[in-house]
Amino acid sequence: MGIRVILSDLHFGVPECSLNLEPVSAALRDFLRRHTNIEEVIFAGDILDVNISSFTRAIEGNTDSVQCGFREWLAYLFEDVRIKIGRIVYIPGNHDYKVWDILSTDKAFVQPYSNGEVPKNLPLMKATFENPFIKGVAPLVIRDRFIVIYPDYEFDLAGRKVVVTHGHYLDATQNLSTMDLQGYIDSEGEGKRSDAIRKFFISTAQYQALANLASYKPWSRKIATIISKAFSGVSLPKNFIRDFGNIFAPGLRNKVIDSRMLNLIETYLYYFSEKSPDVFIFGHTHEAGRSYTNPASEGPIGKAIEVWNDGGFVINKRADRAGSFIITDDSQQIEDQIKLYEIDLSGNIGEYST
Repeated sequence: MGIRVILSDLHFGVPECSLNLEPVSAALRDFLRRHTNIEEVIFAGDILDVNISSFTRAIEGNTDSVQCGFREWLAYLFEDVRIKIGRIVYIPGNHDYKVWDILSTDKAFVQPYSNGEVPKNLPLMKATFENPFIKGVAPLVIRDRFIVIYPDYEFDLAGRKVVVTHGHYLDATQNLSTMDLQGYIDSEGEGKRSDAIRKFFISTAQYQALANLASYKPWSRKIATIISKAFSGVSLPKNFIRDFGNIFAPGLRNKVIDSRMLNLIETYLYYFSEKSPDVFIFGHTHEAGRSYTNPASEGPIGKAIEVWNDGGFVINKRADRAGSFIITDDSQQIEDQIKLYEIDLSGNIGEYST
């Protein structure tokens, strides 16, 4: 039995990260210190924003603009050992996809070649990395407990299966064809499901490489934005210009959980992840919330799934909300096992309410 803390969309490296604000970081740290032992801290993607920023700035911060880095923040929370944790699980998202890219390239290609072997020419879609380079930014007291898992992580919550992922695989704008997973399944046909999943995965990887290229400098972001606006609503064949412009399409950002999103969650679990959890937790949209998928008689999973969106820690200009996070506790009754908390800009924390 134990407590898990699930955090997503911290976006270290950009000024919109609310953890740059001392009242917000202090409130989160003080809240976590109420729990003497935390079994796992799960980082559910977009912890580093290496699309808009760089690894160095996201990890080390920027003193000129008073931006906190991931290394400093981890030390702030855990270095004094007042918050004891068993393990840190890092699940890369779309803005820190490079973490997965580096690790999977090393595992699938660099290591085999270094050992004189011929690597298999297959995309490494799912893997666990017990000794990831990113662990080096964590304080020594927890460094050996830091692992990376992609694309999702499953744990037991008092007999209920919980799957945590970032959520970018639900977003049609996060792959080069701008078609969601269900679209790939439909286009390939049920008989070629494995081909559809492979093409979807490759298209997502290609998009992330392009997004990282276009987002890295201010001038390239401006060009992409101009192209996107110029071709907005124009009927064009699939080509590079349109796909390039879609890098800055809105996608699921700031959208609440709706029926389309719930259907895509079921498609992701049934086809891509091949898991049948009782609870699904994701981020990506920056909009915290709770809902349920289709009843057992209507969905492909064969049961209704409890769905939670973790929100994130990007300052929302439309509200006073500074961030949100999830705590799971399997020692509680089922109605209290998962709680979603919100932090405002002054550091006040309260339970999420619709």
